[in-house]
Amino acid sequence: MKNRIFVAALVLALPFSARADNVVADDSIIQGSQCVGMDCALGEVFSFETLRLKENNTRVRFVDTSSSGSFPSTDWELVANDSTNGGRNRFSVEDVTATREIFTLMGGAPSYSVFVSSTGDLGLGTNAPQKRVHVSGANAPAIRLEQNGSGGFTPAVWDIQANEAGLSVAFNGKLRMRLDTNGNLSLGGSVIASSIPANTVPDYVFASSYVLPPLTNVHDFIKTNGHLPGIPSAAEIERDGLNMTELQLKLLKKVEELTLYTVKQQEQIEALQARLQIRQQD
Repeated sequence: MKNRIFVAALVLALPFSARADNVVADDSIIQGSQCVGMDCALGEVFSFETLRLKENNTRVRFVDTSSSGSFPSTDWELVANDSTNGGRNRFSVEDVTATREIFTLMGGAPSYSVFVSSTGDLGLGTNAPQKRVHVSGANAPAIRLEQNGSGGFTPAVWDIQANEAGLSVAFNGKLRMRLDTNGNLSLGGSVIASSIPANTVPDYVFASSYVLPPLTNVHDFIKTNGHLPGIPSAAEIERDGLNMTELQLKLLKKVEELTLYTVKQQEQIEALQARLQIRQQD
């Protein structure tokens, strides 16, 4: 009798908030919706959700208990909103092990801020991406590439922007390139072509073995074809386009040939002047 009274007294002395874990050593099937959290109430009214998490700090954590070094063991967490006063309304995927916020969507973001189609195309601002990455916006959609200085390198910002006037590229807020809708290209600097093989540069024109075409041949070619030999005609440029590097090298060749013609003409002029002086002396 005394033992029963002691046990009853002990039970009454336990705090009412004490709860025992409910362990189910079997599969659990719930044919209905479930609410989990401190704020779930009796008679909870569900919409279409199967699982509802309801309290002021909702988190879902994935804890990997792998102990072998060859198995992945990073813990992950789904986070809904910051837990601090004045914090962010956000939905995030966090790497708990590394304490990093990997992916975040902010509350109030517009529809289709991020959309991946069935073909794997990424839409930013559109639910119908037409390319691997499709950026859509009401006014001048842009992409920013930023080197933020965290790695010890000089901070740098490149902006690529497009609108009804064309495409522009800016560096640290300064326009560096613009391509308008008519295909006209303007640059805020120089154009440098690199990796040009030395044998394509026409310095070979100055070699002693180079045969300079007679001017009479050049004249006949121009009369017949209406353009310089070795230079594409207007019809060819209209049909095939224009390789600027190739044209610059061809024009350089013509300039070098013209220089040789001029040198020869100067030699002839000087020779004629010398002969004229001799006759005048006679």
